[in-house]
Amino acid sequence: MDPHFIFNSLNTLSHLIEEKPLKAKQFNDNLADVYRYILQNKGRSLVLLREEMEFLLKYFSLLKIRFEKAVQLNTNIPDAALDTYLVPPISLQVLVENAIKHNEFSDAMPITIKIALKDDELVVHNAVHKKNLKKPSSKIGLNNLQERYKLTTDKEIAIEESPDSFTVRLPVLKM
Repeated sequence: MDPHFIFNSLNTLSHLIEEKPLKAKQFNDNLADVYRYILQNKGRSLVLLREEMEFLLKYFSLLKIRFEKAVQLNTNIPDAALDTYLVPPISLQVLVENAIKHNEFSDAMPITIKIALKDDELVVHNAVHKKNLKKPSSKIGLNNLQERYKLTTDKEIAIEESPDSFTVRLPVLKM
């Protein structure tokens, strides 16, 4: 997880406390849940897809409070699949964070991240509106994710990048 995320989260929380105390409590609770999940699962190689999705939704709720209408998440995963498949922990969060970090977005031009289960793969897709970053991406998040997959399975991550879209296919493992 990007170190700037904690700084930005605390800054958001500080503003919410003054302006929207109930939303601040919800934000704080979700932030605590996000870090609890990270700490509890840092030594595990695989988690249930249900656990990963619950974590991702908490993480995304923090982004939603911060960016409001500028970020959207669409998921299409059958409920039965959530207790059938395993994935490395924090794998979906890495991809969502990657989309947020590398793209321009606003209320007028929101970023929509789509996650769907297709043929034993989680397909994570977003349109590309590249930020002009001062230095090129190190791709450390994607590289780390690929390495974690190599440690748990012989299935590989597929990355499809074009000028207009970015898609990552994560293999899911059956229990």
